[in-house]
Amino acid sequence: MAETRDCPLCGEPMRLYETPAAERVPGTAHVTARTIREWRCPECDYFEEVEEPPA
Repeated sequence: MAETRDCPLCGEPMRLYETPAAERVPGTAHVTARTIREWRCPECDYFEEVEEPPA
C-alpha cells in the first residue's frame, strides 16, 4: 500500500509522488538528473515537497 497522510486544507488523504527532473547547467551541456518527491492532494490540489533529512 502506498504511503499517505492527511491534507492540512481539506482533510482528504494525500499521496506521495516521485517525479524525475532534468536540470541543465546554464552555459554548459551538462544535465543533472534528480527525483522530486512531493505530497499531493487529489481533491484540492494542495502539495508540499518531502523534507529529506540532511546527509
